[in-house]
Amino acid sequence: MVRYSVLYVDDEPVLLEIGKLFLERSGALAIETVSSAREALNLLGEQRCDAVVADYQMPEMDGIELLKEVRQHFEDISFILFTGRGREEVVVEALNHGADGYIQKGGDPHSQFAELEHRVVRAVERRRAILALRDSEKRYRALFEGANDPIFIFEEDRFADCNSKALETFRCTREFLIRKTPWDLSSPVQPDGVPALASAVEKMQAAYSGQPQFFEWRITAPSGKRYDTEMSVSRLDVKGPRQLQAIVRDVTARKQTEAALIAANRKMHLLSGITRHDILNQLTVLQGNLEFMRERITDPVLLGYMDRQQQALGFISRQIAFTQDYQDLGVRAPDYRGLRECVAHAAADLDARDLTLLTESGRFEIYADPMLEKVFYNLFENSVRYAGPAPEVRVGCRRRGESLVIVVEDNGPGIPAHEKERIFIRGFGRNTGLGLFMVREILSTTGIGIRETGDPGRGARFEILVPQGGWRVLDAGA
Repeated sequence: MVRYSVLYVDDEPVLLEIGKLFLERSGALAIETVSSAREALNLLGEQRCDAVVADYQMPEMDGIELLKEVRQHFEDISFILFTGRGREEVVVEALNHGADGYIQKGGDPHSQFAELEHRVVRAVERRRAILALRDSEKRYRALFEGANDPIFIFEEDRFADCNSKALETFRCTREFLIRKTPWDLSSPVQPDGVPALASAVEKMQAAYSGQPQFFEWRITAPSGKRYDTEMSVSRLDVKGPRQLQAIVRDVTARKQTEAALIAANRKMHLLSGITRHDILNQLTVLQGNLEFMRERITDPVLLGYMDRQQQALGFISRQIAFTQDYQDLGVRAPDYRGLRECVAHAAADLDARDLTLLTESGRFEIYADPMLEKVFYNLFENSVRYAGPAPEVRVGCRRRGESLVIVVEDNGPGIPAHEKERIFIRGFGRNTGLGLFMVREILSTTGIGIRETGDPGRGARFEILVPQGGWRVLDAGA
């Protein structure tokens, strides 16, 4: 099978004919012949080939001059000079101008042309590899320089290179940076509390061993300005000295914003806590005064007014308790929580002696906000409030595809069809209108959904849909 096309140039027609026959015998090469360098250049302008084999001594333009033209206009074409013996100075000149090799004429034609074929194939493959490597390096350099994040290259433990974004971000010159160590441009103590030298050495050793590293790092630029960064470091598999690539993302502005938000939230939590404390104290005073008034008033009309005041105070107390719960939502990180334990703790906290709880929840763990227990508490409390004198609640689980469905159903009157979605709206309902709103809010922090699917008149039925990745089985027997 033909692998490469070759243009054979010689002013001896007989030699061209013989050479073409020998070079095409194996089927590896397809030979096109011309008898002058000018013809060769004209042909190369019309059609491409993989290699040129040219005699040195030709009229008008010799092989060296042809080589110079080929190298100027056709960089990807291999060039083999076919020259007579005793022309070592010609060979040196050819190699200096970019020839891929040479063959001296003379001797056994079979072995001579076999060697020429071998040289052509090797030259083409070598030049293709070089050009591919050069093209790869160009693409890498384009990506390297075009990246929107600073990138550093380390040789052993010192800076060997960086992109323009790094110089722009950290306001230094390449000459200043090269050959310095990372701890030369780092804050003495890093975010993990470890000195920069020890931390950098540990992370670089891990990266050189083939374990990519991702960590926070604090850089001190030559100007003295500090930068909070996220750094991704991985090994470059190249010949020569060991190298690492570090991609750096400047997160200084984000960190400052996060710190400001944390400070603001801390102040808001403190203010809210103080305010709730003061309001609850005043509510206690009001409730105490109402009790004293009840002991001295017998007028049924006034007692009716006092009952309504007592109800209002109770409503305000529940609203204050809700603000505490809502403030705590999302404060702590989500984690996997045992479903069976959450259900049991919620029922215990409710302390409803008349509630019958039937649980078939299995050994599942749910990735949810730490307030997951509050979800079941509110659902159980609704059942106790609306299901009648002997409330019964069932909690079960089943898999639906890759998701997990938790079902909570009771034996109450159920939810009218037109209210199934409205019950989750803040303020809707006969009590505070906050319980089911809070339930949905808690679940939504980790992508868990809830809906009411019961038949009116046959009890409420809540389906909690935990998506793939948001649940796991605690043990194989679950």
